[in-house]
Amino acid sequence: MTDEKILITKAQEGDREALDTLVSSYWQPIYRFIYSKLGNEDDAKEITQDTFMKAFRSLPQYKIQDVSFKSYLGRIAINSVTDFWRKKGRTPQSVNITEYQESILDKRENPEEHTLRLEGQEQIANLVESLPEEQRETVKLRVILGLSIRDVALQMNKTESAIKMLQQRALKNLRKMCLDVGILR
Repeated sequence: MTDEKILITKAQEGDREALDTLVSSYWQPIYRFIYSKLGNEDDAKEITQDTFMKAFRSLPQYKIQDVSFKSYLGRIAINSVTDFWRKKGRTPQSVNITEYQESILDKRENPEEHTLRLEGQEQIANLVESLPEEQRETVKLRVILGLSIRDVALQMNKTESAIKMLQQRALKNLRKMCLDVGILR
């Protein structure tokens, strides 16, 4: 039995420490994913909290399967975001992914290098946003949320082969765009 499955079993039995460990393990990726869909920090925090509350309320009925707990949370998050936009009566806005990435300043890096690195990250984020929708979604689920190919296939209702192809095309397109704008040489 994996550590995740042991944690889930303990959490189902009411172990508060196991619940805390699950939250600390998955809060950031779920929050970043939700923020990428909403573009508003306060709404993203609220929906992330709601996602975890829904997950933990249904935890006694949760059946441990081959799908990761992160995927389970991701599905709840997607449904919560969909409900949010349905209540708002509008479609989601496109967001620049650099807005919710954690910024870590390397102490050995001088300010000029830091600025150039941030500009490069912003350029790449803009290029990701310009990908076709399915390719962009694949990159966000695989890179930002960190899901496995299998879990992304389940999330997007596609085969694993289709996800591999979408990811390959997305990366090929990103590489070409990076060459075109001079990020890569």
